[in-house]
Amino acid sequence: MILTGNVMIDRKCREAPRNVVLDETNEDDLQPFQHWADSMRSIQIPLVIMQLNHPGRQSPLSVTGLFSRPKAPSGGAKGRIRLPGILGKIVGRLAIRSPSELNTDEIQRIIQQFAVSARLAEAAGFDGIQIHAAHGYILSQFLSTSTNLRTDDYGGDRKRRRRLLLEVIDAVLDSTSSKFVVGVKINCKDYSTDGLEKENECLELAAELYQKRIDFIELSGGGFEEGLMVSQSVDGNGYEFIRPFSERLEDAMKKNEKPPLIIQTGGFRTTKGMETAIQEGKADLIGLARPLCIDPAIARGFLPGMKYAASSENIECFFAKALLDPALNSLWYRIQN
Repeated sequence: MILTGNVMIDRKCREAPRNVVLDETNEDDLQPFQHWADSMRSIQIPLVIMQLNHPGRQSPLSVTGLFSRPKAPSGGAKGRIRLPGILGKIVGRLAIRSPSELNTDEIQRIIQQFAVSARLAEAAGFDGIQIHAAHGYILSQFLSTSTNLRTDDYGGDRKRRRRLLLEVIDAVLDSTSSKFVVGVKINCKDYSTDGLEKENECLELAAELYQKRIDFIELSGGGFEEGLMVSQSVDGNGYEFIRPFSERLEDAMKKNEKPPLIIQTGGFRTTKGMETAIQEGKADLIGLARPLCIDPAIARGFLPGMKYAASSENIECFFAKALLDPALNSLWYRIQN
């Protein structure tokens, strides 16, 4: 399976200036996306999946300009993104404007935008989509107690904070065929809530995703404010912060008939680590991200019977480490291709 990264559902709301966008303006010209899907299928990839996303408040000034603001569950100073460290606070204020709070009509538009992008992805020849609800983007912002300070039907208790994601899933399922694959990426850890509390919330969410007949759940953690999503694995056997939760999730899902597949992505660099995660029931699938930036054909080295270890780069700074280490490492991998 090939899973694309970060396709935006609204060209007015992007995470970076050069993001790929698939929205209603592409309705009459899907040729670039058809070519994209065909090129991946030509190398005999069983499933071609498009990741759909909306950045919410994580939209920089280079995208919004001076006369627009990012959209978020909660607006103003309380809704502003806070990058780590003193330098992070300065950079955050200069590079990202404080967000404006979404009203209910705008929330409904986001739901429909996810549905439209999913429908167009299917029309372009993709086998499915993944709804990005991790890493501090819009759906993750609604799920988190630190970024969702609303008191209406989309904020407050766990059920209301989950409402937007579940309504997005319903809209996507209604707009695509029954054979179309639908997955979700979620955070099992961040610094907005206590670790165990966050895990318990995720288990409840996973149970609701199962009721929606989601095909797969990808586990991740953190966001721009924390840097977990671009941290390094100590032993090359996957991110340590995911392992305890993945075990609890697998145990919970096994009780269900036809549970969604669990994907662990990040931190895997060795064949042994991947095999162990699958054999011990911590994951059904292993995702590769950064290693592919260095060597797009690296998956061949992880075929059964091959004992392979991927190379890994780790840039370390001598100051402002909380901000610069994850930022520079992410930038280094981005420019490799």
